[in-house]
Amino acid sequence: MLANTRPATDPRTVVTVVKRGPWAKADILRVAHDGSEAILKDFSGKSWPVRWFGRRQLRRERRALRRLQGLAGVPIELGESPPWGLLMEPVPGEAITRWRRRKQEEILPMIERLVALVDRIHERGVAHLDLRKRDNILVSSDGVPTIIDFNASFCFERGSLAARVVFPVLRRVDRAAVLKWKSQLVPDLLTSAERRRHRRMSFLRRFWIFN
Repeated sequence: MLANTRPATDPRTVVTVVKRGPWAKADILRVAHDGSEAILKDFSGKSWPVRWFGRRQLRRERRALRRLQGLAGVPIELGESPPWGLLMEPVPGEAITRWRRRKQEEILPMIERLVALVDRIHERGVAHLDLRKRDNILVSSDGVPTIIDFNASFCFERGSLAARVVFPVLRRVDRAAVLKWKSQLVPDLLTSAERRRHRRMSFLRRFWIFN
């Protein structure tokens, strides 16, 4: 058990450090919250330029999580932790690459659930854009995926020009990321069309700013 390492302005108690982010990334902490525990994404220990940029990231993430509230497979947002943090419910599971080592026979059903989850996220007008990162897809012991870390996401209003022009492109980016996981985890089960699409998107990704 770690001592309380929060700033004096925030008495919340740190239960454990999940991950210390590098200089430009948030620290991920498990903290006491309302008689239980929560995950805190926290920029308070970073330099002031990083804190300023981090606050913008957290606002983007909070907007996406609020848009997705009630959707299974996405963390529940619990509010801001002033002035540099965001609280979320803890999510059970482990990174997709670690999970697959023990669950080979369950990979295809999990991928199908992941495809369905991404589609439901898109139905709410949200593009994630960072699904290629293994730590952003957690899988529970029974093969249920959860998508986390929406700080690179975009939200679109139905019927807007951006929703009609930009959103379709960003949806393809998310779907290409899921196809990448299928190609890595169960390559023998790719269809011919999926193989062609994966090769095409792998080439185009060279020109994508979020590599």
